[in-house]
Amino acid sequence: MAKSLPRQKRGESKQDYQTPAIFLAAVCTRLGINGFDLDAAADADNAVCDRFYTIEDNALVQPWAGLPGWVWCNPPFGNLAPWVAHAHAESLLGAQIAMLVPAAIGANWWRDYVHNKAQVIGLNGRITFVGETNPYPKDCCLLLYGGPEFPRYDIWTWMNDAPTG
Repeated sequence: MAKSLPRQKRGESKQDYQTPAIFLAAVCTRLGINGFDLDAAADADNAVCDRFYTIEDNALVQPWAGLPGWVWCNPPFGNLAPWVAHAHAESLLGAQIAMLVPAAIGANWWRDYVHNKAQVIGLNGRITFVGETNPYPKDCCLLLYGGPEFPRYDIWTWMNDAPTG
């Protein structure tokens, strides 16, 4: 029997899971890009690019628009509403954002800031975050705000686009 991650408890669970490089490489392949221009929820130890916002910077009051490329965001999963709201607002200003979130279609934040506002790519294949031995216990999805049009809803077997070797 596989050991699972601890049950998520709002305000008590680990919130700074680092996105695995293999998944980021697959996302870049899917988007046809070489990398991201801003990591909107990071620290010096887990940022995916040179420019990033830390907790102290408070990404939710910072601009994400105005960059020539894509913003990456793997936000804390404990309170997603302000993150998806900000992503949606910044996309209306021209930002292109790829955001990794749990697939929570029954949540109010999903209804208000994802449904018909983002392109939803359901992930077929669970993600094992850096430093963990088991995959995250919930289904996740990649939200795309702004950028070129992709299907509004898609299922992606992301490991097929991951680099090998």
